[in-house]
Amino acid sequence: MLLRKVLLLLALGLIACSSPQGGPAAIDPAHDNTPMDVLFAQDHRDVATLCAFLLDTNATVRRDAAIALASVQDTAAGACLTKALDDPDALVRRDALFALSFIADSILLQRIITTADAEPDTAISRVMHEAVFRAELRTRPRDAVFLISYLESTDRDIRTRAAQTLARLPQEQLVPATDDILQAFEVEHDPNVRMFLVGALRHGTTPEVIQLLKRLGTNDPLPMIRVAAVRALSASQDAALAGYLFDRTNDSASIVRQAALEQLERLPPPLDGEAAWRAGQQHDRLAIKIALYGIALRDGDEGTRNAARLLMRSMAEQDLGPYRNADLITAMAWDPDEDRSGELRAILHAPRTPPEKQAAFSALLRIAGNAEGSTTNITPASAMRDALSTHDAGLIAAGCEALAGMDSTQVRAALEPGLVEQARSALHPIRDLEAVQLLDAAEARLTGRPSPTHTAPPFNHPIDRGRLAHLRQGQRYLFATTKGDIVLAIEPDAAPGTCVAFDSLVTAGYYDGKTFHRVIPDFVAQGGCPRGDGYGSMDWTLRTEIGLRGFTTGAVGIASAGRDTESCQFFIMLAPAPHLDGRYTRFAHVVSGMDVAERLEVGDVMERVERTE
Repeated sequence: MLLRKVLLLLALGLIACSSPQGGPAAIDPAHDNTPMDVLFAQDHRDVATLCAFLLDTNATVRRDAAIALASVQDTAAGACLTKALDDPDALVRRDALFALSFIADSILLQRIITTADAEPDTAISRVMHEAVFRAELRTRPRDAVFLISYLESTDRDIRTRAAQTLARLPQEQLVPATDDILQAFEVEHDPNVRMFLVGALRHGTTPEVIQLLKRLGTNDPLPMIRVAAVRALSASQDAALAGYLFDRTNDSASIVRQAALEQLERLPPPLDGEAAWRAGQQHDRLAIKIALYGIALRDGDEGTRNAARLLMRSMAEQDLGPYRNADLITAMAWDPDEDRSGELRAILHAPRTPPEKQAAFSALLRIAGNAEGSTTNITPASAMRDALSTHDAGLIAAGCEALAGMDSTQVRAALEPGLVEQARSALHPIRDLEAVQLLDAAEARLTGRPSPTHTAPPFNHPIDRGRLAHLRQGQRYLFATTKGDIVLAIEPDAAPGTCVAFDSLVTAGYYDGKTFHRVIPDFVAQGGCPRGDGYGSMDWTLRTEIGLRGFTTGAVGIASAGRDTESCQFFIMLAPAPHLDGRYTRFAHVVSGMDVAERLEVGDVMERVERTE
């Protein structure tokens, strides 16, 4: 046990950093210092040195420098990267354009369009045009007509990015485009693009759209499409859909069941409490069963409420584990006949797990928001004070997040004199960085100052050249989970610093016993938090590393609280998410067990994680 702790402490100090695929070549510290010099400059965000490397006589060094500047994303590099667009090496031109796409303004946009159009190498031209499209999305107003025009592209990645961006437009832009979206859906064959186009139909109210969404949500062979349809159909917030969603909680695919439950919980009450009770009785998934009982307790008749209450009390006498206990706290707080606010406040200060405390705080906020006409003395401000006075970093962060949605009067009522200082004294400046940032934003609102901009912590880890030299591209790691095995392959050519940190944590046994605390169907499964609620981190941070590969299905990235704040939490992509490209570090990909990843649920455990080759 002592040896394991010593190994863990040693491993947490071994972090390395650098650049991406199409970036640093394999490093031999004994013979070649230049790649390490590029990595050092990237880690220290040294634009001048990286620009100097763009003039190196070695084309590999120039490529390293160009792709390193994609991680730095500093407009000060615009001039040297623009010159690199004329480099004689096609890969340097590609990587320089890629880096420019993250910082381009309207003037630079025209320059990179010209470069992409003139590129004679078709494979490189394709990558360039994908980067150009990303830059266009950054620099020009987004409208449905513009995005729909790109759905005719022969490049699948461009169509995917266009469809996802389209699906994120507001209602006033999507409704007039409904017919065009339907037409694009009918001729599209790529499942990822189809998924996003289904999402773009979420504001369609015609019988044709409703019928299509119901059919897709029930019968489409791909779970990802069924999830998208269930979500799109439920965007209307029509309580009459509850029966349909109760049925979908029995779908054969875990992600569809989870999505249906998500949407049920978002529908405005009252729902059919008796139907929720029956659905809960028939369900074999404990998390869904508990949530359905909560709806029955909230919306059922007196007999149904009594039955649900007694059953959940019986369940609460057992220890169902942190996440199911949290589900019970959430569900039982829906009881309209009992004021549970005192019990919930006690949980915040009790020796309970972070997921249980987060559930209690969320329930308190909900009760406070619905307190008008009730006997409870809980207000949103008092719930905030409870959270911030716990000295618990996760509750402080959650409380400050909730404050962001409140008016200035509520903020002043919540942040009593001395409370901010008291909360801040409990936070570690690096490990609790997200809570620190949120508290800074809350204090700014209290004093009427503008919300502070994100500032990355200083670089706090040197590059371990020896460890990096022994990591190879495609090194595999086995995650033995409660749902089955998942095998990842790391990409140190793209994210060397992140890969070294990950390897250090794995070999120290850090991930053994950790959980997946966040699962969003058609998006991500996230785990590795030391707290188990998503607010935990380490005493160090990593630099954001950006490579050419994007966040496609099966990609593995590192969670962050803003640029250059990455640490130990990772996420597996359950679907493409091109909006994450350039913002988060991709460091690995799933090579087997993607079907297992798609079955993951909140609370599933990484029983054992190890390097396999």
